[in-house]
Amino acid sequence: MTAPDRDHYLPGRRMYERLIDDGIAAANAHGGVVDHLTARRLAIWLAARPQTPELAQGLVRFVRTGAITHSMKSQLRVHTRSGLYPHLPEASRLMEYCIARGADRGPIGLDFGKTCDQIDRADMVLAGLRERVRQRQGLPEPTWPDAAGPQVIALARRDPESQMVSLILDAATANITMYAVSAYAGDREAHVREVEQSGEKLPQDSYGRRNRQAIAARETRVAARLRAIERAYRTAIEHDAAVSPEPAPNYSLGRPRDGAGVERLDRHLGFSASYSAIGGSQSDAC
Repeated sequence: MTAPDRDHYLPGRRMYERLIDDGIAAANAHGGVVDHLTARRLAIWLAARPQTPELAQGLVRFVRTGAITHSMKSQLRVHTRSGLYPHLPEASRLMEYCIARGADRGPIGLDFGKTCDQIDRADMVLAGLRERVRQRQGLPEPTWPDAAGPQVIALARRDPESQMVSLILDAATANITMYAVSAYAGDREAHVREVEQSGEKLPQDSYGRRNRQAIAARETRVAARLRAIERAYRTAIEHDAAVSPEPAPNYSLGRPRDGAGVERLDRHLGFSASYSAIGGSQSDAC
């Protein structure tokens, strides 16, 4: 995917603001600070507005690597204490995140920016689908891998403590995956019926009948897991369709809506115009 294509599939300013509000709401719900992804979105939002060179450079580096520089943290502290900074709510949230990181202020990963861009694209697609369902417009027709469309997004994350695995897929890949899951579940259910019918012809308590009962039980469990995945996916996409439409939420939170803001935010846009000096030394990371 070329750079213009990649930029085209990144969220616009208003979508970033909506995703930021969702992240802040999630943080408020569990009484903690925002996560890495929301913090990066806050940094993108702030970097797209006029800032001091020190803060601008720190924000750009954080967006790319997740590293918190000393100058970025110092500038955020000054702004949050001044009371005159026009973007005080956003700066305060990002400052809380920096404090929560403690001494761990180095890069989060070599592909931090690229991975977050992929998640941003996936969240943008999901938000669009939910909005279509809320407005009762219906879901778009499933697309296939050879059709023109955005880059494939397939991310997985495993929690070693809970052994839980989370998947993030773009809409087209998710539709195809669910089709395969549904088809495989149907195959397992058909196999269960075949095995049960075969076992009924065998003597009661015979090894062959017990063996077929064990096979049927195992295949039933597999099919049940596959159907659970299918139901969870459909619930996530379609649950709003059964609810009466509500007025569109207001995501302003006091943010300016004038034309001075950029219409597309990513790790490239917004930086070149206001922060052409960025790209120099990054030796101030702590």
